[in-house]
Amino acid sequence: MAESYYHKDEIIFKKGDESTFAHVILAGKVEILRDYPENPLQLAVLEEGNIFGEMGLIDERPRSLTARAMEETKVSTITRDGFVDLIRHKPDEALVYLRMFFERLRAMNMRVMRENPPTPSIENKKSSVEWNVRIFPLTPMAEVYISKNGLPINSNSFRVGRKSKGVNDPLEVNDLILEDSAPYNVSRNHFSIEKIEGKVFVEDRGSFLGTIVNGKTIGGNNSARVEL
Repeated sequence: MAESYYHKDEIIFKKGDESTFAHVILAGKVEILRDYPENPLQLAVLEEGNIFGEMGLIDERPRSLTARAMEETKVSTITRDGFVDLIRHKPDEALVYLRMFFERLRAMNMRVMRENPPTPSIENKKSSVEWNVRIFPLTPMAEVYISKNGLPINSNSFRVGRKSKGVNDPLEVNDLILEDSAPYNVSRNHFSIEKIEGKVFVEDRGSFLGTIVNGKTIGGNNSARVEL
């Protein structure tokens, strides 16, 4: 893992930056800011031993927050490939990052529950419509992976993403895997097709460039789901 040094008030990463790595604080303090630089609001202060930017190890969605050094700070940087190597060869170290993922997911779930409390309904009506979904290729490159006759989607959740460089990547969870080369147009976890209660959605799973649906971009800094 590479080490980097930051002076007081120096930006480590900002909202909108590409996220392909995480940081561990070796010395100093880091503040996590929302709405920087227009109206910065401090969300957290992290100290030695804390990890931040960890979602960059899983998806490639642009950074949603800004990290800034509060004093002279030293951090070590781990890339996604480095994280996969930890999982394979140093699982005890990898568990430190995994625990952080679980804590963040738990906090996100609690926030969603607070902001979207369940509303009582007289009758829970579900549509009986069952859609038949099929993916067709639009380019010669896509025809390498998808037949001209189309690929039927039989599951309720179908995930599409870029093939990882490594063999048997433990973080790869895609049903359709596409090869791509730099500069990448397809992210590791790009989009999914979801069948939910009689409706069909396309959901961006954390791509950096976003997903174009009916001429509009979802994901990135935009809404991540749209109904077809």
